[in-house]
Amino acid sequence: MAKAATNYLTIFYNNTYLNINRTIGEDHMISSMTGFNLQTNKFEFDWGLTKNAHESDQYRVLQDGQDNQREIGGQNRIWNWFSLYENIFYTFRDRYIVTGSISFDGSSRIGNDASNTLKLGSVPLGVFYSAGFAWRLSSESFLKNKAWLDDFKWRLSYGKSGNDDIGESSASNYYSSVKFRETVGLYPAVITNTKLTYESVSQINTGLDISIWGSRLTATADVFQSQTRNMLIFTPVSAYLGYEYRMENTGKMRNTGWEFTGFGRIVDNPVIKWDVDINLSQVKNEVVDVKGAKFITEIPGGEIVNMEGSPANSYYGYIFKGVFATTEEAAVASLRNDKDMYFGAGDAIYADLSGPEGTPDGIIDDHDKTSIGSPLPDFMGGITNTFYYKRFSLSAVVQFVYGNDAFNYVRYHNERMTGLRNQSATVLKRWQYEGQQTDIPRSLYNDPLGNSAFSTRWIEDASFVRLKNVSVSYRIPDEFLTFKNAEFYIAASNLLTFTKYLGYDPEFSYSYMAMHQGIDYGLTPQSRQFIVGIKLGL
Repeated sequence: MAKAATNYLTIFYNNTYLNINRTIGEDHMISSMTGFNLQTNKFEFDWGLTKNAHESDQYRVLQDGQDNQREIGGQNRIWNWFSLYENIFYTFRDRYIVTGSISFDGSSRIGNDASNTLKLGSVPLGVFYSAGFAWRLSSESFLKNKAWLDDFKWRLSYGKSGNDDIGESSASNYYSSVKFRETVGLYPAVITNTKLTYESVSQINTGLDISIWGSRLTATADVFQSQTRNMLIFTPVSAYLGYEYRMENTGKMRNTGWEFTGFGRIVDNPVIKWDVDINLSQVKNEVVDVKGAKFITEIPGGEIVNMEGSPANSYYGYIFKGVFATTEEAAVASLRNDKDMYFGAGDAIYADLSGPEGTPDGIIDDHDKTSIGSPLPDFMGGITNTFYYKRFSLSAVVQFVYGNDAFNYVRYHNERMTGLRNQSATVLKRWQYEGQQTDIPRSLYNDPLGNSAFSTRWIEDASFVRLKNVSVSYRIPDEFLTFKNAEFYIAASNLLTFTKYLGYDPEFSYSYMAMHQGIDYGLTPQSRQFIVGIKLGL
């Protein structure tokens, strides 16, 4: 096979603005920035391949292949964006601070009839804005003379932002080519939706900043809530239309959480110093509204659901409750699958949650699937300790994630027992005789009963605590050779990990896509690294 490809990307960006700063008397200061942003992007990608080329790899050109097995393709992408904006900053005696901004954004990605926009002629503009207020309480008379207080400020802000990352041609009416019996034809590439518009996020935030004892202790705390509206959803359509989905702006999502960062110099003397940095955060996510109350997407090995009342991109499957140990136990439960096959001794026990009438019906089918976990953590954070002794320093970073669930796809394949492929040693504990107590179902070829169905059996707690980094360094007091200063160091990363997760590594990312977060497809785990080095200054 011979392949060839070429591509290019051209970007032009310009930001022109007028900045005005003015002080009025001794109390007032105002700053204004009025500007215009412009960006144009053009991308082209062309490729070709041929098969049954020359038998030698030294001759890899398209002309060497068979004429009837050549393939060509490519894509053109054009994206233009502009913004008119105004930013204002005002302070009174450096005690009261007011900020505000507004922008009018135009993008070639959104539809000509985009909803929730302002029309300028025939051009739809997204209107985005923010406003904030801060009060420096430490400058007030009742706190001004507190020697231990350096700074104390309260903040409140609200804003709305927009996202036009919906694809360069999703809202356009265009055609794709198709070959049929040596004839090339054209067909509509998408079901056009000219009302596609910006995904918008509105957020309110309040927080405190405090610094005391000459900045030996500082802290920042924030509480926030955000609403995402007009979410881009790939909505399934009827098969007779000839398409799988249509892009629509529908659905709403809410995030509520808090963040805390702090710094403290616990020990401070000329010889020994000890600094501690802490960061903690929590975010609770909830799908507030989605078309049809539920939107299910298939993934390899399972399903993902966006369902009202649950976190976004939750796992969707059965609740696994164990294995029937005896025939009598299975007969009492009298459960059967959607093929009308009864579960027996050694088969999985799934929770019978509902049926067509909304009540349990003894049949394990799609009505019994529910949200069975979320890749989003309940809490996350880290602690950094740094010790200084004369010219030596020791730093250790510990990070943690708590409450996130992972789909162990590797274990799913190694414990399914549905075919002749190799399985892990864990399946030696599978059910094999009447009365055996185990949590691994019996082995059945092709799994007609669904013992290996996507369920809580494959969902694991991926919480962990990790000693992320440790470093020791020594700074030479005088010149080193021809250098003004030098620092020798030894560093190690990923030294220790404490977790109950059974996979290679609880910290992984298969894809940048939010839908694939928390799915462990067996990526190479993060390795321990040891580094010895020197930093030199001229």
